[in-house]
Amino acid sequence: WFLEEPLARLSASARAFRLPWPGAVPWRERLDRLLKANNLHSGPAAVKIILTRGEAPALGLPAASFPTLIISARAYVPPSAQEYAQGWPVVYFPERRTTFLGRHKSLNYLFYLAARQYALDAGAKEALILEADGSVSEGAATSLVLRQDDRYLTPRAPSALPGITLEALSRGLARQGQSLLWTPLRPGDLEGAQGLWLANSLLGLMPVAALAGRILPVAPELTGSLNAILAGEARRS
Repeated sequence: WFLEEPLARLSASARAFRLPWPGAVPWRERLDRLLKANNLHSGPAAVKIILTRGEAPALGLPAASFPTLIISARAYVPPSAQEYAQGWPVVYFPERRTTFLGRHKSLNYLFYLAARQYALDAGAKEALILEADGSVSEGAATSLVLRQDDRYLTPRAPSALPGITLEALSRGLARQGQSLLWTPLRPGDLEGAQGLWLANSLLGLMPVAALAGRILPVAPELTGSLNAILAGEARRS
């Protein structure tokens, strides 16, 4: 699994919001115990690490003497091989947003839950978020990767969460003499792409088969290659 990367991201957010970071936690030991105690050590599992301020009754971002750390795990059933071969339909969420809060993975899910429900109501699997200026940001629960002119690109956006999967994919592509370029993107870039994928640490890379009703090319061989690159990086972590 990728562990150091999400911990580094969580630590950076803790500093941004003045939360003491529990640096002495034996993370791998705790996670091993948690997975074994819940009989999750032999199959896919989703692990969540939550750090809160605890009791700090004051306005603003008061210092927290006793922050609360919670680590939980649940069984995870990945999408089927058929879904990875055929891809998912996605839509654009009509409510745009630009906020520094998007760069932090917090418990304030409401905007993203609304976006996901909008997608489900439209018969889609994911909603893509646009910045206030109309540029592409990310998915409600995913990062984005597209192939354009035989290059791999991902949106550079002020409100996008730094993607753990993107960083791992970038390292893996570099080992093969390729690269992942962070660059501003517009909806037209996605609609004209040679391939578009949703990415997160649970999904890996899931191809997009249709974007707002527009059929996109799905390349199962590229999806398999990209997910193999991610698996290789996970083994190195």
